[in-house]
Amino acid sequence: MKIICNPTTYGGKAKGRWPKYEKALNEAGFEYEVEWTTEQNHAIEIARKASDDHDLIVAFGGDGTVNEVITGIAQAGYKSTVAILPVGRGNDSAYNIRQTKKIDDLIEMLQLKEHRVIDCINVNDGDRYSMSVGGAGLDADVAVQTVDKSTRIVYNIALINSFFRYRPRHMLIDIDDGKEVLDIKSLTTMVGNGQRIADGLLVTPNAVIDDGILDIMVVGNTTILESLIVSTRLGKGTHLSHPKINIYQGKRVSIESKDDRKVYGHVMGEYLGELPYTF
Repeated sequence: MKIICNPTTYGGKAKGRWPKYEKALNEAGFEYEVEWTTEQNHAIEIARKASDDHDLIVAFGGDGTVNEVITGIAQAGYKSTVAILPVGRGNDSAYNIRQTKKIDDLIEMLQLKEHRVIDCINVNDGDRYSMSVGGAGLDADVAVQTVDKSTRIVYNIALINSFFRYRPRHMLIDIDDGKEVLDIKSLTTMVGNGQRIADGLLVTPNAVIDDGILDIMVVGNTTILESLIVSTRLGKGTHLSHPKINIYQGKRVSIESKDDRKVYGHVMGEYLGELPYTF
């Protein structure tokens, strides 16, 4: 198996934990190759190449690393299986498949070679892939401010800044090629294959990771007070009852900006760029 490690995960803390994982893998008798990433998106390239001769590719990192590894595997034609050694801050991708973080259990999982088939979000016809959540709006605005920065304090500052500065923006949201078209102001629109993002926020709590359907959670034209109320409910997934939140389902979601201000897209909080994006 190939293990792709990200030395910057969790502000560099993950790299310090690697010897413990290395010891456990060696004691279990695994044969493996290790490669450390050196820059953003490097894991995509490594995984894409490794797919030619590795049945199993392991992501040692956080959600950003998982996104990159999955993207590389998908772009190579899904020839390899992905495994996660979750050592990030949030580990929401691991949560979305209800995977443990205990080393002994992870080693046993690798030994048993248990696997399951899940869905994957394809972004812009193969530019990017994610197993969990993507979207556009406020969360992507936070992502713009935290590109190449991994400390929690930077994220919290960016979140506060966006929360009080960013207002709902005019978007055109097309679900399943015209089946449902929303021409609205939206604070954020989340496209969920998994349920959780941003270290524990259950944005699409009813999403099922292997049902072939995306859950689309649209927060409408909220005031600052309404946005605050919604945000306090996200941790428990109880925000869906708010009158300015609607849930839709579909297999293809296109989000386009009709606003004079810039609107960005993201996958699992990782900045993609300006709209339009199709998930």
